[in-house]
Amino acid sequence: ISPALAFGSLFDEATEGQIGVVETILGTAICGLIYSLFSGQPLCIMGATGPEYAYTVVFYSLCKSLDLEFLTARVWQGLWTALFTVILALTDSCAAMSHFTRFVEDIFA
Repeated sequence: ISPALAFGSLFDEATEGQIGVVETILGTAICGLIYSLFSGQPLCIMGATGPEYAYTVVFYSLCKSLDLEFLTARVWQGLWTALFTVILALTDSCAAMSHFTRFVEDIFA
């Protein structure tokens, strides 16, 4: 719970209160429960991380400069990502990894 508290307070400052500690804890809990019920991988980082924080700060400033509502854009971003994830899973696109380098897997594994 300590990463959710730490990153939640950072998100609260960076997004001017639109995402905070409560949302970070709730999001981590919901995703963790869903992931534990449907996944086959026991180890996965479900909470907030540094790269996600950096992306959120940039995405928030982009939404602010384009005069878009941040949370609405964040929902559409999540739905778009979910759509691509489902399409990639249904077409078994991970099989294409055998033709490319495993460099990214070696870094993050």
